[in-house]
Amino acid sequence: MELNFELTPRSKILLGILGCVLLIVLILQAAPIFYGIFANQDTKTKQAELIKTENLVQVAEILKPIEFEIYKAAGLAPTADVQMNTRTQDATTLFDTESPETVIRARIDALVRRAGIQQNYQLLTKPGTTKQTQKLTMQTRENLVRYLYLKHIETEQKELTEINEEQTEADTFNMLMNAWLSETETDEKKEKSDSSSSKSASATDFSKTVSPRSTGSEAEDKARSINPIETGGVWKFAPLPEVIPITLRVKLAGFIKTMTLQQLRGATDFRQGFFEAQIQKIRTSATSGILGIGAKPATVTIQLRRNGALLNFLTQALDEVYIEEPLDIGELQSSLIKYIERIQEQQAMLLEQLALAPPTYQTELYTVEMKFKTDLEKLVNLNHLIETGAKWLTVRDLRISADKQGAASPAAARGRNPEDAGANLNVDIFLIARIF
Repeated sequence: MELNFELTPRSKILLGILGCVLLIVLILQAAPIFYGIFANQDTKTKQAELIKTENLVQVAEILKPIEFEIYKAAGLAPTADVQMNTRTQDATTLFDTESPETVIRARIDALVRRAGIQQNYQLLTKPGTTKQTQKLTMQTRENLVRYLYLKHIETEQKELTEINEEQTEADTFNMLMNAWLSETETDEKKEKSDSSSSKSASATDFSKTVSPRSTGSEAEDKARSINPIETGGVWKFAPLPEVIPITLRVKLAGFIKTMTLQQLRGATDFRQGFFEAQIQKIRTSATSGILGIGAKPATVTIQLRRNGALLNFLTQALDEVYIEEPLDIGELQSSLIKYIERIQEQQAMLLEQLALAPPTYQTELYTVEMKFKTDLEKLVNLNHLIETGAKWLTVRDLRISADKQGAASPAAARGRNPEDAGANLNVDIFLIARIF
């Protein structure tokens, strides 16, 4: 008997409808799963971007305490002689309250007066036709983080210096009190031996309570609790290890501050950061042993670099500083290495957050033309003041010519203003002012 498996047209239609129904059911069941996967990925991406944005906002709050000092170093910070009102109290730079032309004229006039040049100069200010786009490079971001750490180590040095002075005064006071009390105790022993012990005990307690200054640990905790960097934002760099004696910490903070400042000014030959140049990593390869016995994994040992500036300073400072208790040099170096690693981690975190900042910024340009008469010494003073106190001004062109009337003869200067007698140079300066 033969079976006929051929489907009829009706059966084919029914099977097609059944397959479509099953496909729709599968799609309805699988769609939420796939949607959840892609939705979770999109949500995670948005959460990561939100966290990075929040970190950038926090970094901006952290950098606010040093923002005024940066503008002050560039000569853009509002001065004390400016009339303070509701408009100028929240101003960051001079250009936030006045027009650029007014600020440029006022600042140049102040520089001219400081240089000793007479006020009979000609000044012409013109706005530039185009805006200049500057790149915010990674080197700039690194310098900004180093500057933030510089302000932290400066603050810590001041705090440690005050604590050290207070502790020294307290130790001196207690030593004098103990010496006086010992003499009193000796005199009293000659008269009454029974009452001497009670008096010396009360006097010892008195010497502990009468100290006009707080102890070193209490003063240190108090000083650290009012760190301006901590109150200015949620960020705080790690302090120097407490294992290091406070006298040595004062010297170490001063040395680190000096080296960081030199690196910011480009006066060092460190291709990397200062801390990166002071440590070295010694790697040992893994050993398999014999049949797995005696196998050792690969290790990385971090130590202070031999003949490095930090290790040499530490060795010299230990010879100069008097320390009552003997120090464990190995423990001291180990704690210093952990401190360096912690500072590097914090700086890397700040750099990662600053990476969200815009890569470029625009500056407006103004051209300034000046004409005046002066002598060579005052001209040099003016140029020095522009380079050091007004870094937003750049001397683009300088033309000097001798004054024929002033150089003709001493008799030609008779009847003229005595203050203008030495002004034998005609000076034309072309400046570029960058408005941030």
